[in-house]
Amino acid sequence: MAAYRVMLHRDQLVHDPELLALLESNTTCRWIGARRQIIAYPISRNTIYNISTAHPDVHFAAEPTASWTTRADKSAMLDVYSDFCPLVHRMLALVPEGNVCEWKLRVHHPLKTWVEGNVALVGDACHPTLPGAAQAIEDGATLGVVLGKLTNSNDIHAGLLVYERLRKERTEYLVAQAAASAVALQLADPDAQAARDEAFRQVKYGGSNPDRSVDRQMQDFVYGHDCIKEAEEHFDEYLAVAKGV
Repeated sequence: MAAYRVMLHRDQLVHDPELLALLESNTTCRWIGARRQIIAYPISRNTIYNISTAHPDVHFAAEPTASWTTRADKSAMLDVYSDFCPLVHRMLALVPEGNVCEWKLRVHHPLKTWVEGNVALVGDACHPTLPGAAQAIEDGATLGVVLGKLTNSNDIHAGLLVYERLRKERTEYLVAQAAASAVALQLADPDAQAARDEAFRQVKYGGSNPDRSVDRQMQDFVYGHDCIKEAEEHFDEYLAVAKGV
């Protein structure tokens, strides 16, 4: 997949009451179509409307060694979303020519291990995903606790194995959940779309949200986790196992 990313400032929206209402709403909006979606929300104290899209990758797929990001053509962006609603048309039409950025969106199969000797991977280097739920920050915090508890440099490799054990299962689960959301939000089959939309309607009655990033139980799982506490509680046990004690 690929994504267009653009920002609209308040002075660009002030003459359109519907778009201005979105900027002032403190609400995230999502428009979902066949194999394409747009997510947008206000930032910078409601002075900027941030817009990100997701759509099939055409540009980067043909050039696998190209940069992760490139300046994109506004007319191409408008064409990709030409069958979306009039509000989307007006919103994207306000984007200045030359201000459209297109990004690669990439994932990777789980790695067998994150550790080689005294070197360990963190963040997108070992669990790239869409989106990432700040997992790289949890990686760093966990690594800080683990390395801070080591008393002998000869134990660095074992310590990194502790870090991997603390983090790998959780991040791989979140990668899988993000992948499930990507599939659900870009269905092309009409029957599958109808079933997904019904699932969205059932959310207010306690149903699971097809968009896992805003599912209540998933948010509890993501934001209710204390990676530092977990590292401190399990360090001694996991280190002993890693050292074969």
